[in-house]
Amino acid sequence: MQIHPKARSILSTLAIPSPIQKYFTDLKWDIDLSNNTNPYLGYFAEYPDVKQDQLKQLYLTIVLSLNRPSYFNKGDSKDFSSENVLFTAGSMEGLDLVLRTFLEPKKDTLCITLPTFPAYEHWALIHGVQVKTIPLFGENLNQILIEDIIKICPKVVFLCDPNNPAGTKLETTLIQKLCESFDGLVVVDEAYIEFSNHPSSLFYLNKYKNLIILRTFSKAWGLAGVRCGVILADKSIINALRYVQLPFAVSSPSQSKVRTRLLQPKKTFSSWNKIKKNRDQLIQELTHLKSVIRVYKSDANFIMIVLSNFQKTMALLKEYKIHVLDCSPVSLDSIRVSIGSEDQNNKFLEVLQLASDIS
Repeated sequence: MQIHPKARSILSTLAIPSPIQKYFTDLKWDIDLSNNTNPYLGYFAEYPDVKQDQLKQLYLTIVLSLNRPSYFNKGDSKDFSSENVLFTAGSMEGLDLVLRTFLEPKKDTLCITLPTFPAYEHWALIHGVQVKTIPLFGENLNQILIEDIIKICPKVVFLCDPNNPAGTKLETTLIQKLCESFDGLVVVDEAYIEFSNHPSSLFYLNKYKNLIILRTFSKAWGLAGVRCGVILADKSIINALRYVQLPFAVSSPSQSKVRTRLLQPKKTFSSWNKIKKNRDQLIQELTHLKSVIRVYKSDANFIMIVLSNFQKTMALLKEYKIHVLDCSPVSLDSIRVSIGSEDQNNKFLEVLQLASDIS
């Protein structure tokens, strides 16, 4: 099994975990008596499907029809296969796998942008990886200086796109330029891409062998309780990740729930349109309030808002038992608000209107 040359050196001395080795041979069995499981208690007494080839092909069929750039033809889908896909126990396991597979503790550097999802730094520091930052800039926080990344000389760059907490999306050409000019790995976390009308970086996967895409079923697909994420990358990267991932990480019930959702996607797609419509309406309403200084344009299912009187508005939200994310540590006087139901959005607006009236 060929693994990516940037994988940690220890992996070259190891085999993939022994419980799953047999699934990656050409041998077939009529009877498997190697698992020490109970033969009398049905389907869940057996270990989950490790390779998930059919589920991966189903997933690719769906995602390659979404957020597609104009140049991508339907026939180009043949360049993608199940070997480009690894299912994980949520996207949190996905980012953790990348860190543990490619970054040597106390030696390698991870580069992240600010503001960004704090879990990147959290787990990198736990694994003894040095973290360096560069700022997002521009009116919509959708710009980075590639030269700054190259100066840092990291082994891996994490880009959250659309960004969490800002909700804004990087200019697509920046990710392409970074992949072309940077020798390390470029990890693009697309947890919220389904809420964007812009193309996904997924479609550059076969062009750039140093590109890794993280996805999740927790957000747009409405399966947070199922705990299933996805890594899409070159085959050699996926192979390296297998050496590190715990065997049987994605349970049989999780795979079943994901399959059902993928086979019946119409309700899910409809919900995305509803959320995007509610998001744009909420942004429009917020721009007229005195309690709001700035609303960032969002390509996600949340909005980052800069408040004119942060403490007073937060106190009112607490009084009315509405919880939002305090983003002030990374963006002064800012909050991140998820797009809820129409009733929930209206109650949130009422509190911000109240904050405007008494300011």
